[in-house]
Amino acid sequence: MAKKYIFGFTINMNISFYPSNNFTGRASIIKEADQICRSVNNKFPHSSPYMDWNKYHQPVEHYQAFIPLWKKLDEMRNATMKTDTAYDYYDVLIQKMQKFKCANCDDLCDIVYLKCKNKNYENVRFVQLAGVNPDTNKKVMYDHIAIEFTHKGKKVLIDPLFGFADFVPNCFLKYKGIFKSLIDGFEENLKMDVFKSDEVKIHPEDLKYLTRKYRELIG
Repeated sequence: MAKKYIFGFTINMNISFYPSNNFTGRASIIKEADQICRSVNNKFPHSSPYMDWNKYHQPVEHYQAFIPLWKKLDEMRNATMKTDTAYDYYDVLIQKMQKFKCANCDDLCDIVYLKCKNKNYENVRFVQLAGVNPDTNKKVMYDHIAIEFTHKGKKVLIDPLFGFADFVPNCFLKYKGIFKSLIDGFEENLKMDVFKSDEVKIHPEDLKYLTRKYRELIG
């Protein structure tokens, strides 16, 4: 069972773009979403998915240090692509993530997706970030995935790689700052938006069995 390969990866580094624990004045649903985000982020701490080696002038040996990690990610991807059911897909993915202690941004979102399903959130879906030119409506798709759901008519985003959750307009402001620092030639005039991405839908009974097996991670 294949999903689109998104090349945003995590490594075992304790980094967070928005690490504040100050929840004062935040909506209860955002506090809850933030807790989900942190629980996944803390299991698989992250680095940036946008490694622009020219911009940061990283030496070749630094680049080569990531090759073993990419091989692990390839092995994870190949293993999940060989599965036939949604249950097997998530089961194999979680086993590989726990073994290698690494994941792509969409893999982290798989875990968030399962946790949101257990919370019975509405309209849970995978979304890909994009910039839209306000004059031409042309899209610039970024290789970055997040989870979106609806709460009382408002859309909420959870980003387990960058480590934050908030209402969509607030997330867009954060993304502009993040992408500007990570992407060479980032166009600040673009309007941030999200578009539905690939997902592996899971049956409630399969989710129940997975939760029993990995209660600490997705319960």
